[in-house]
Amino acid sequence: MDKHSWKEDALCLGYDTNFFFDKYEEDESFRPAIDKLCSECPVMKECFAAGVAQKEWGVWGGIYFEGGKISREFNNHKTKKDWSDTWENLTMDK
Repeated sequence: MDKHSWKEDALCLGYDTNFFFDKYEEDESFRPAIDKLCSECPVMKECFAAGVAQKEWGVWGGIYFEGGKISREFNNHKTKKDWSDTWENLTMDK
């Protein structure tokens, strides 16, 4: 019996993975589109948790990580409102 993975419900399923790594790093103007996609994703919390637990690099749950830690450099485009909305999405039940 196959176990259903949260990844199968991710809005980014089928997207070029470079959008969440190299492209995100290289093009600051591209970042808000990925942030928006993640903010609307039904598995944002699971994705974020995986990024932290597995000490990942790249965008996980709408936040760019470097070795499982939040990257100041690649999240510096976010406003206080962006951070507030992101943390609300990650910590509050909808």
